[in-house]
Amino acid sequence: MRKLTKEDILKGKDKRVELYIPEYDAAVVIRPLTDGELTEILSMLENLPLREDGTPALEKIDLQTNLKLLKLAASKGLVEPQLTLNDLEQMKFGVPEYIGMKVLEISGLVPPEEAEKKS
Repeated sequence: MRKLTKEDILKGKDKRVELYIPEYDAAVVIRPLTDGELTEILSMLENLPLREDGTPALEKIDLQTNLKLLKLAASKGLVEPQLTLNDLEQMKFGVPEYIGMKVLEISGLVPPEEAEKKS
């Protein structure tokens, strides 16, 4: 079995995914979040419900907290264009949350089947 190297670990955040946004008939480029970024986002959320395995139970988060989580994920995971939270709030309804869900999905936090239910 091959040993995990520092280069393997650090290149995970270098992955880029083009995501088509139908509302704008254009694509953005997103990347997975690092463990540090995910920890930072999740620590901002109070009383985060957890599953038995310790992962966040996103389906049990109240709507306001869920929207905040998804916008934070979108702001950190967007590569092109880079947008602030204020910029994201100027987008068409639902787009920042869609981007955030896809960022969390490629980061391994949201199973693809759960993301499909919310798309």
